[in-house]
Amino acid sequence: MTDVVFIGPSLPAAEVGRLLPDAVVLPPVAHGDLLRLDVAAGDRVLIVDGFFLQHPPVRHRELLDLLDRGVTVAGAASMGALRAAELWPFGMRGVGEVFRLYRDGVVTGDDEVAVVHGPAEEGHRTLSEPLVNIRVALRRAVAAGVLDAAEAAMLLELGRALPFRRRSYRALERTAPPEAADAVDRFLTWHRRDPGDAKGADARLLLTMAARNAPELCPAHAGDQPIDNLHTRFLDSWRARFAGASVGGQWVSDRDAAAVLMLLHPEVPTWHRRGVLAGLAGVDPADPTVQDRAHEVARRRGLTAAPPGGWDWLTDAERGLDDREAVLRTLVRAFGTTPHRSLALWMVAAPLRTPALLAAARQVAATAAALNETLVPRTAGDRRPGGRLHFRTEVVDAHFARLWGCAVDGLEAAAWDRGFVDLAAFRYAAEPLVAYVKAFGAPALPAVGGDTRAKSLAGSAARAG
Repeated sequence: MTDVVFIGPSLPAAEVGRLLPDAVVLPPVAHGDLLRLDVAAGDRVLIVDGFFLQHPPVRHRELLDLLDRGVTVAGAASMGALRAAELWPFGMRGVGEVFRLYRDGVVTGDDEVAVVHGPAEEGHRTLSEPLVNIRVALRRAVAAGVLDAAEAAMLLELGRALPFRRRSYRALERTAPPEAADAVDRFLTWHRRDPGDAKGADARLLLTMAARNAPELCPAHAGDQPIDNLHTRFLDSWRARFAGASVGGQWVSDRDAAAVLMLLHPEVPTWHRRGVLAGLAGVDPADPTVQDRAHEVARRRGLTAAPPGGWDWLTDAERGLDDREAVLRTLVRAFGTTPHRSLALWMVAAPLRTPALLAAARQVAATAAALNETLVPRTAGDRRPGGRLHFRTEVVDAHFARLWGCAVDGLEAAAWDRGFVDLAAFRYAAEPLVAYVKAFGAPALPAVGGDTRAKSLAGSAARAG
């Protein structure tokens, strides 16, 4: 069993090692981090801290995905408590007082657990006090007879009025109005003698429970609400972007591997076409009648010939196609194309997703990334969809037109037939591979259905002068 702990300012990493030896300790969780984990049923993911301003926060579907795979997911103290309070009906386990405050609706604001902290190199040292710690301390002060309930409520509102970046016991003292001065003085005098840290205590509790294999920390089961409608294009897109593998020190995402296969494997147009038509016809892509079956489905739905103005998915040069081929080509392009942001491995035809092909594609992507980092000057500015990383648009187009054996003005149709919705999506995926193509030509990727290696797309002609 593997324990993975996401933690930052709530507890020092060294204390995690003492309380839960052999745990994999990672920084505060952010969007995408869970999708990178190599965990399976029987493993545990324990979330204490998480980012929400510097980086997008961890999404609920990322957590539900782990739960659906039989991974135990538990949270406490900070982001872990917040997400557990939102997802406990589905099997995420929550631990500690902060979790209960959120679960019971006493606390509703994300800002109550927010803190300003230093970088990882400084141990995520806290630079502010979370409001939930102040809240719990005020409750303890009431129980100890230091404050009455009205005074505690007044001081809590004073703390809430402070921006979360400026919250501290000292700021509470400095900003208190005269009528609150006595209550603040009594509270802080008591607190200095008996300090408490609710978030730290909850984090220790979670780790202690994990160390003794407490039965409360268990995977989602039949007693929890079922997880429905989990697998959406959003989750697929996130997994494609964040999941992957390290190759020679280069991280290669599933999206990078998918792009290599879709752009550089010579059999993609054939298998992509068969895969899309098979999905529409409800048959296996290897079925020899797949095109006939798909055409029959189209015919039953009234799609038999192009309208008078023609179809947008056909180029001017394709207007003379016979009706059957025009229908099939339109189906493939209308139902089988995607923007780069939605590109995922599942969109690559199944026969091209073998372990050997994926390993080869990852190697190409890693080599291309290394070339881009070390040999090719970077253009100014951030890379955005439609933007450039290293090469001008005309350079990208010229290299891939040569690679695919088509004219530059036929590039969009060729991109459609490989699964890209438009030239912008194609260029965004293709541009990082131009340096590789210039240096090595088309890679000899393994052929579908055998151990032999596929022929290069264009041989030495793919090399740029």
